[in-house]
Amino acid sequence: MSEEPRKRDVWRHGMRRAVVSLGTMVPAKEPRWPIALQAAVVLTVPVLVGIAFGRVDLGLIAATGAFTVPYFAALPRLERLRLRPIAGLGLVLTSVLGATLAPYPLLSALGLIAVAVLVAISVHGYRLGAPGPLFPILVYGMSGHAVNGGVPPLVLVATVTAGCAWAVVASIAPLVRRVHWQVTPRPLSVLLARPEWDRGAKELVWRTVIVAVLGTALSLLFVDPDRAYWTVAAGVVVIGVVPGRGPAVTRGLHRAVGTVLGVGVYLAIAYSGMPAVVLALTLGALQFMTELAITRHYAIAVTAVTPMALVIVTASAGELGDLSVTGERILDTALGASLAVATALLHPPAPPDPAGRMAPPHRPD
Repeated sequence: MSEEPRKRDVWRHGMRRAVVSLGTMVPAKEPRWPIALQAAVVLTVPVLVGIAFGRVDLGLIAATGAFTVPYFAALPRLERLRLRPIAGLGLVLTSVLGATLAPYPLLSALGLIAVAVLVAISVHGYRLGAPGPLFPILVYGMSGHAVNGGVPPLVLVATVTAGCAWAVVASIAPLVRRVHWQVTPRPLSVLLARPEWDRGAKELVWRTVIVAVLGTALSLLFVDPDRAYWTVAAGVVVIGVVPGRGPAVTRGLHRAVGTVLGVGVYLAIAYSGMPAVVLALTLGALQFMTELAITRHYAIAVTAVTPMALVIVTASAGELGDLSVTGERILDTALGASLAVATALLHPPAPPDPAGRMAPPHRPD
């Protein structure tokens, strides 16, 4: 009889902590503005170029190259430059797969599961940290959505490739500062040493497998196959890069709240009638805010990244301002987040993680 009240107390305290976290700003461990500024520039420039050439849709697609910037952010600049092409290559490959399988709903669904699982194995095995498997899944889904919306596959893949190449080039600019050359970069054999498969890494991968399979299947059967990627993306970000039930509940709540607020921001942008140049600068500001807030307050980061992703996905397919999209995204997010939180209950409570899984294990001491 004494065990049940104790469990209820644990759950009650856990839910209270999750709710309280909505009003709590985590102190910054290190300045985020340099990586935030770089991500904003990498995203904004392709959109401005697309505006200049009368192809805003392609500019928005190329802006997905900015998704490579958050990866390896904990590493010194020279090491980051060595690894960023790998992140860009991953996005290009997922774009190729998404564009190729777009006309075939069943194969596209299987491809979504494969992308989510393979990227999760890489992210959690090598402990690459945030943003985890999210962006490859979004690029995969965006590519399929754009191709089904009329964008030629070769044009789409070439545009994504150009955006990722621009992200790598932009990574070189900060090297004009001498301070970045005072750190001797380690070889790739050290940076990408053999994965460490501890209990936490295995738990995160298995939870991703469950969310990818169930999220895709439920979208195929009861929702919309073309939106399955959003459900899976919502699930993997709630799973995050830290094992445990508490983080899952907290991130699930933050994701739900941030998505609803972000949809409101998207509607304000879509119906504001702002000029294209102002739209480009607004997207850059949202990217900047996302990177500033991602380690301090997840709901604020989601509030910024949701309208940014919605504008890129809908505008590239000629659907900017479609009211049906907003309700669909809230439903997809609720489904994916719920699955992710539920998967945390399949494992025993995770022990404390004093080493910290939010950064790569092979960073300098």
